Amino acid sequence: MFQRFQKETHIFAQRELLASYDRFSTRFTLSFDNKVLVSKRLVFTSKYESEIEIESKIYNVHVFSFILWHSKLTEKNDVIIEELISSRKRKSIGAFIYSLVLGAARWVG
Repeated sequence: MFQRFQKETHIFAQRELLASYDRFSTRFTLSFDNKVLVSKRLVFTSKYESEIEIESKIYNVHVFSFILWHSKLTEKNDVIIEELISSRKRKSIGAFIYSLVLGAARWVG
């Protein structure tokens, strides 16, 4: 089923960290306790990195959105959250495999 907004909530430092992606506007948003930390449109760029501060610690947000989606939260090279929006990653892998199968079928047939 098509969903415009893809969201995932993580418990981080005993509070909610919400990562969301709007498929129409390509806006990636990361909020911590209803305070927006990152809000970035990914329409003209496929790679985004940013530093954010949560409870006086510096974390890095990494988003790669070209063909296969990948987003993570790190602290000094230590991965804190492996995938911020896992449903987005699964759908991008499925779409990639689907396009490979169709391309192979077109090439063979």
